[in-house]
Amino acid sequence: MADDIFREVDDDMRMERLRLMARRYVGAAVAVAVVAAAGVGGWQYHAWRGRQDAQAWGATYFAALHLADTSHIAPGETSALTPQQKDAMARLATLDNVPSGLRTLSRLERAALLASSGDTKGALALWTQVSDDQAADPLLRGLASLLWVQHQIDDGDPAVLRSRLATLDGAGKPWRGLAQESEAMLDLRQGRVADARRKLSQITTQIDVPEGLRSRAGGMLQTLNAAPS
Repeated sequence: MADDIFREVDDDMRMERLRLMARRYVGAAVAVAVVAAAGVGGWQYHAWRGRQDAQAWGATYFAALHLADTSHIAPGETSALTPQQKDAMARLATLDNVPSGLRTLSRLERAALLASSGDTKGALALWTQVSDDQAADPLLRGLASLLWVQHQIDDGDPAVLRSRLATLDGAGKPWRGLAQESEAMLDLRQGRVADARRKLSQITTQIDVPEGLRSRAGGMLQTLNAAPS
């Protein structure tokens, strides 16, 4: 029962944040192109092409998001990709060489689709590409590392997983709460129940983590405290 609780991830929060960031990247690209268009001569044509490209990339990304909807899949479940999702994968793959903002988001979306279909190996490869991409937004690089760990929490090398989580667990780090939750899961896997309780208790007192995560940590603690010692 504890494993089921631990597998819950803040998917809605994560996907909404990605969508907001996508809009920011597309808007920024268009804004830069518009500003550049104020120039003269050859720069006007260059700016016009840049604006057209940015709009086309954004249209491709958001069309793929619509096709890729996986809201019908419950956390922890897998389902074969639908024809629409395969189409979304193909569209997202065309963004692999565009500027880093949409490139990163497209890789994260593709990884989510692969993970939902049971292709964990393919998803891990994409998350690694994002986390290793020095041009990518640090927030998204951290998210990719977190997802890489979460999808190997049951059978990955604990030392390697903890090493990744250590880079995410620190004061002010955006993924700190979820990293601590994953560390607690590793503690339980290794029989370190007292350490798991300590980490979960820390999560419940942190005001800078989502309320849902604090509630989940509290529920985990109740489950552990109710279990026979």
